[in-house]
Amino acid sequence: MPMVPSGFVHRGQLDAEIKNARRKLSPEAVDLFYNLDADSTGEPSIFFNIVLADAATREETLADTTGIIAMALFDELRPIENWGLHPYFNFRSQSEQQSRPDPEWA
Repeated sequence: MPMVPSGFVHRGQLDAEIKNARRKLSPEAVDLFYNLDADSTGEPSIFFNIVLADAATREETLADTTGIIAMALFDELRPIENWGLHPYFNFRSQSEQQSRPDPEWA
């Protein structure tokens, strides 16, 4: 499987595909940000920061919700096959996002 360094990713095309995939994640995911960088092993990676609606972060459904969202992004974007990027997913509730602003989540 060929690996494509993140410097060769066409950001406009990736942005468009992420925007399309993001529409399919509502209403649970209220916002989605991403960053391209190397992971801890130096592999080109895509890091998703996903803000969830507070209702989607209930303890009894959180694992299912985050799994469904990660799988939807993985299936829709095919980051390894189509982009040569290893995907990583971080989640935060809408309340947490409002109380703990972080430049990487904006």
